[in-house]
Amino acid sequence: MKNMKKFQHNIQKEVKEVPYIINELTMIILPWYSKHAYLNSTILELYQEVDVNAGSLAIVNQSCIYYGSDLKGRLHHASMILKGQRMLPVLISESNRICMVPTCSPYKPECVWLSYKHVKDIVPKENRTVVILSNNQHVELDITRDALETRLSRAARVVSTQGYRQEQMTDLYKMQVVAEDANLYTLNKDVEHDQLEQ
Repeated sequence: MKNMKKFQHNIQKEVKEVPYIINELTMIILPWYSKHAYLNSTILELYQEVDVNAGSLAIVNQSCIYYGSDLKGRLHHASMILKGQRMLPVLISESNRICMVPTCSPYKPECVWLSYKHVKDIVPKENRTVVILSNNQHVELDITRDALETRLSRAARVVSTQGYRQEQMTDLYKMQVVAEDANLYTLNKDVEHDQLEQ
């Protein structure tokens, strides 16, 4: 976490006690321990930094619930697309295409979660990686470039597969729509006259 602090520049600071919901501006969730050994998170958004009194896994799960599922359901969904893979991405919101990537096991408190669409570039640094985010912030992570690129490509696959499925369902619905009979809207003249007289 100390390494991360040196990469921050000119960001508005906000502290939240309430549950944080991952949104389209969320770029990365960085866990850290308070001096009283409580697990907290610093969330870098596109225009601000937010400190939350919760671990990254709790934030991810709460966000999944907010958008209509839970972490278990989202992981199961990803496992159906990425069969046999581990450390799966989590599609937080299907409609907004928000997908978060874990840097290690999601159940480890030190797991960092990264929004795949906010990764601008990846620069290797020995056995670590410097990630350049959408707003040009640099964050050093304890993961190799190859491992991170693999996880980001998995996230892209989950998002694109879900998008394709939604398009298929929309097309199927359009094909099943039957045109209504034009006579449905043509009133019998006698009925029409009677209705006007009443």
